[in-house]
Amino acid sequence: MTHRVFKGKCPRCGKIYYSDSEDAIVLCDCWRYCPICGAEMQHYKPDLAANTYGSDGKHDLNIIMVCNNHSPPFYSSQKPVEVRFDA
Repeated sequence: MTHRVFKGKCPRCGKIYYSDSEDAIVLCDCWRYCPICGAEMQHYKPDLAANTYGSDGKHDLNIIMVCNNHSPPFYSSQKPVEVRFDA
């Protein structure tokens, strides 16, 4: 019996993942790292409640992570990216 290995590539960063199953779900961790310096970013916690930024539906607070290694800090709205495996 031949063992099959499936290959998947993150569409954002290009990192390659391998799996024994075509149906496996993998989330790439690239969203956690600063694209400027490569350091692991911290979860962003706003100083004010979300409704303070605008309740008219035009002001969304989409910032998820922050890298404080820069001045001003780098704020990221990148969400985790799902990697799909090729048949």
